[in-house]
Amino acid sequence: MNVNYRNGRCMLWLLVLCLGLAACNGKPAKEPMTGVMLTGLDHLPDHLSVQHFTIDGTDGFQAGDGARVICCARIPIDWHEGLTAKVTWSVNNWRDCKGEHHEAIVLVTRYDHNPGHVYVHFLADGSVRVVPTSKTYLEPDYPGPHDAIPEKYPWEVWPPMQHCPQDFSDPNKIYM
Repeated sequence: MNVNYRNGRCMLWLLVLCLGLAACNGKPAKEPMTGVMLTGLDHLPDHLSVQHFTIDGTDGFQAGDGARVICCARIPIDWHEGLTAKVTWSVNNWRDCKGEHHEAIVLVTRYDHNPGHVYVHFLADGSVRVVPTSKTYLEPDYPGPHDAIPEKYPWEVWPPMQHCPQDFSDPNKIYM
């Protein structure tokens, strides 16, 4: 009987130890998140365009003049010092028949409690800004950059099938 009591006590201590280790796995507690609308704004020169982007894994698709809105990205309800987002994006150079993929960890602009929208700005100097806000990017007190957003249609100026035929030489490939 004494052996069973010891085995039971050892099992109890082992269970407490395992639960304690599981609770201290080194990961920070999950912060409360909220869903927000997502828009990419393309400030790049006329021959370049952001054809696809993601923010923390959420597809934003093509960045442009602000008309395209995606639902929904997720961000913390409250901003805190050091808040970052992982942004990936692809830039097409329609004039030179090239494309590049980029990835950056970007500091998130300070925002008020529970914003309704996140704007991702792809700036002409190659930098990226992530701006959560309840304002539109057209308002004078919008907290993000006010750089020009060119109205452009580079795929019409440099049609890829005619301008870059070497990139469309495989008859078995489906081009988008």
